[in-house]
Amino acid sequence: MSDGYIIEPDKAILQLTNAVMALSRVLAQLAPELTQGNLAIAVEGSRAKGHGVELVEEIYKSTFPNAKPSVALSEADFAKKHQEINS
Repeated sequence: MSDGYIIEPDKAILQLTNAVMALSRVLAQLAPELTQGNLAIAVEGSRAKGHGVELVEEIYKSTFPNAKPSVALSEADFAKKHQEINS
């Protein structure tokens, strides 16, 4: 990457968001389940760390406009669900 960029933080965030949205759309065409899963993980990770989820959710909704919201399960709930499915 070239040195010497002087970009205002707001403009940098918008530029990066646009780039990530474009890349997400391409990845969604190549590997939709993988892309959707990773974006859902990004939403939950941002939420869990207290970073906010506004931009990640915008990218998720823009990439998968008709998708139901993803639900993250705790490890205990995941284990219980996994056991129910495999019983």
